[in-house]
Amino acid sequence: MDATTAHLVDDLTKALRNAGDPRTAEQTKRYLKSTLHHHGVRMPAIRTLVAEATRTHGPLDHPHLLSCTRALWRPEVHETRIAAAVLLERHVDILKAEDTALLEDLLRDSDTWALVDLLAGSVASRLLLREPTTLDTYRRWVAEEDQWIRRSGILAFLIPLSTPAAFPHHWPAFTRTAAPLLPDPRFFVRKALGWVLRQASRKHPTEVYDWFLPHAAEASGITVRETIRHLDPARSEAILKAHKQQKPQVKDS
Repeated sequence: MDATTAHLVDDLTKALRNAGDPRTAEQTKRYLKSTLHHHGVRMPAIRTLVAEATRTHGPLDHPHLLSCTRALWRPEVHETRIAAAVLLERHVDILKAEDTALLEDLLRDSDTWALVDLLAGSVASRLLLREPTTLDTYRRWVAEEDQWIRRSGILAFLIPLSTPAAFPHHWPAFTRTAAPLLPDPRFFVRKALGWVLRQASRKHPTEVYDWFLPHAAEASGITVRETIRHLDPARSEAILKAHKQQKPQVKDS
């Protein structure tokens, strides 16, 4: 670790530790069922501390960004790992398509939605918007049985499908990817599908409705409820009616 990396990591690590609150640490650790150490620093404060560290030490180039990320991730501390993800998020414009390998390493070591959703739903998703070649990697993630990697592959579509200019390119790939996953019995997979569809429906309700209606009987209740949240009452009712026609084995968990 060179001086640039060491100074930023040391300063940020100390700041996170000093900002901690034992009561918050206990609550968060229990809520997340986490095996990591928790200082008890809430997300807005972590973002502020990362921003302050970045301003103090100046912008990071690509090698230093990856080095800082790995150094912050190494300790089994919830807040430093969140800070590593936020640092990637703030510097996503300098990430490269091949950095999906680093993201995958971090995701496999996450084991909680709190880290997965930030790394996948923000960092990986923003990278897909800029580097469409990452799509093959994310579709491979979706094909895995591990629920966190599968959830990550789904959430990688979140920002592209919320971006009008990118929607036409990514929507067909998402629907081909999502259709086989609708019967997946796991909550975090079902919720991710609904989350992406819900966000896409804000600006593309017709496309979401037209695709989802014939699939509603295959989907879980949580996926349906998320998908219809921003749809008009008539479309929501039609989807709910179609969902009620599902086979017994597709009942929500």
